[in-house]
Amino acid sequence: GLWLVKKRLLHRSWRELTLVTTIFLNVIDMPFSFCTIYDIVRDPYFYLGETVLQGIPDAVNFVVSTFVIVEMAEGGDEGIVYGLLTTTYNVGGPFASAISNQLFGLFEPKLSDPKNYVEDRPTFRNTVALSFVVTYAAAFLSLLTLPLLPRQKAQVQQWKRDWPRKDAYAWASLTILVVGLVYSCALNV
Repeated sequence: GLWLVKKRLLHRSWRELTLVTTIFLNVIDMPFSFCTIYDIVRDPYFYLGETVLQGIPDAVNFVVSTFVIVEMAEGGDEGIVYGLLTTTYNVGGPFASAISNQLFGLFEPKLSDPKNYVEDRPTFRNTVALSFVVTYAAAFLSLLTLPLLPRQKAQVQQWKRDWPRKDAYAWASLTILVVGLVYSCALNV
């Protein structure tokens, strides 16, 4: 994946790469998930293929996020920018877990009840499938935020040069980050 970005995708739009890899990762995950949910294939070796297929797009996403961090940093504040953007990225997983725990807690039969996994009834399979559909929908809805991602290095530099700088932007960003972190910690304990 890293080699592919270096040789073929270095000058492609970061938005385009994020769009394509997000769609690809979710579309590739769907058959593996639904084949397992509906007991078409329930073999741990079945998932090895998915891991191999997801390696390249995962690497592309990693490189794009690294490019953004490198370009956002000004001379002298690279550490704080890296820390802030990495923390923001890392809060995403626990935040998503907290929201999904609350949302999926409303589903019947309960996804948190181990007895349902042992009984493996059709109604429970449908509930599990619905939870995956909701997860895929959330991933696709997240693509609506792509306009917030610069297209490429030149656009980052233009935005940094032309966009107004206000303390309110920094405080809003930090407030959202702290609220997300507190919410995640409070609900994932």
